[in-house]
Amino acid sequence: MRRHIGVLTLLLTAACASGGARAPLAREGRSDCFPLEQLSAPDRRWATALLLEAADGEALYTLADGLKPISSDGGTLRLRVHPTVDSVALDSLDRLRRITQALHCGEVTAFVALFAGPFPDRAGDSVRIADVVFLHRARTADLVRRHRAFFATLGVTPGMRAEEVVLAVEHAPRIARWRGYGHLFGYPDPAVDFFVRAGARGDSTGQLVPRDFRRVETWRKYPASTGGAPTLSAFVYAVPRGATPDSADLLLAARAAPIFAEYAAARAPMGADSARIVALLRAWSRVGR
Repeated sequence: MRRHIGVLTLLLTAACASGGARAPLAREGRSDCFPLEQLSAPDRRWATALLLEAADGEALYTLADGLKPISSDGGTLRLRVHPTVDSVALDSLDRLRRITQALHCGEVTAFVALFAGPFPDRAGDSVRIADVVFLHRARTADLVRRHRAFFATLGVTPGMRAEEVVLAVEHAPRIARWRGYGHLFGYPDPAVDFFVRAGARGDSTGQLVPRDFRRVETWRKYPASTGGAPTLSAFVYAVPRGATPDSADLLLAARAAPIFAEYAAARAPMGADSARIVALLRAWSRVGR
């Protein structure tokens, strides 16, 4: 699917001019596409920061057209639950849930997902992790249909809400959880198969199975080494050590490339101004996906 880089850039420029006025949407009114205006000013600032963090990372491919049916690259919160409950973090969790209610546009929505179980931190306290998860509802349903035999073992059907699909996978047995998340995060099927096999083998031997990594471009990058220049993208998955890119790897890269090129062209003028991400995504919705 070809992307309309020039159209998107023009729409974004117009949306950010004249005090931030936004372009009208063809299919969705302003109140229906990331309606952050309904939030308080502090919550709106947090929401725009979440959207920018998501779009700069692997969640771009969920926000864009669901190439990744889900992404959790939008924000993480740690909540201490033992020996005492961190009431400040609990209030933040409640606020985060309120904010994500405004993070929706068309087939894209978001929610706060809690990891199934707590774990000890370095201080020995018990903590729970909450992630902001972005979902593309139609692509999630398509994925469940495509892997119907596997998802049926979890009681998951295409008609389930995408949030319920994620929670079913999160609470699945360990190996099924790995496979479910591999599919939901949009990794190629051979990579998912390898990850599940390698995980099961690692559990039985106590040793990490050697692997290489494939990366798909993202705006936000990480250093290859401590103090090094940021070069590594955030969308990454494991493959067998020494494996050459197969047809599934090449197809994913080919589908992702025009999405990233369009985003990079529109993102570059924004700098650190997170407030402009809403105009960008609204304009993106207008040109259609």
